[in-house]
Amino acid sequence: MTSESYFTLTFYARKPKTEKIEYPIYARISVGGQMTEFTIGRSVNPKHWNQKRNQSDGTSRRDKELNKFLEMVRARFCEIHNMLIRENKLVNPAILKAHYLGTMDKPKMMCEVFHETNEKRKEELDRGDIVKPTYQRWTRCADYLADFFRLHYKVDDLPIKDVTSGMLDDFEHFLRMKKSCANNAAVRYLRCVKNVLQYALAHKWITHFMAVW
Repeated sequence: MTSESYFTLTFYARKPKTEKIEYPIYARISVGGQMTEFTIGRSVNPKHWNQKRNQSDGTSRRDKELNKFLEMVRARFCEIHNMLIRENKLVNPAILKAHYLGTMDKPKMMCEVFHETNEKRKEELDRGDIVKPTYQRWTRCADYLADFFRLHYKVDDLPIKDVTSGMLDDFEHFLRMKKSCANNAAVRYLRCVKNVLQYALAHKWITHFMAVW
């Protein structure tokens, strides 16, 4: 882990634009010269706020609860930071904030995208652009892929960005051995998968098509 991976978290009370007795509290996250800040949804009497200690010096029950909440926020950020480092993922203020707020984008899943493309195939079927056996091949391929994930990875779906060429080779073997697909059928199913990956590439859910085909 490099020094750029370390983060600092500070709290401060900001004077509101309108006259109020209490000031809202903000969290400021810094990593390697980058910074972001956001309100934590709590406020404090500015007379009680100790900026050096990043907490309230008040003795009321409300002040004590505020300080416990600040400790919880700090502990949560440490958990998120450790998780990102452990998984060798990018660490920056925006990512830490997104994880804390629960707004981190969820990855697009392979079967999820497959079903999305199958909805388009259904529209093509309804328009008469494709025949029913072609549509059925697409839906069957999506089911086979889910079966493959459950057998080999013990999950119903995987992030599409994690699909590799080796995984597709294993899927082809699965089609031939477990689903008794003849060569032509296996090739057609793999073409469906290739089309789904092209669709994902066009929508920028993956960035390197050749890495997985």
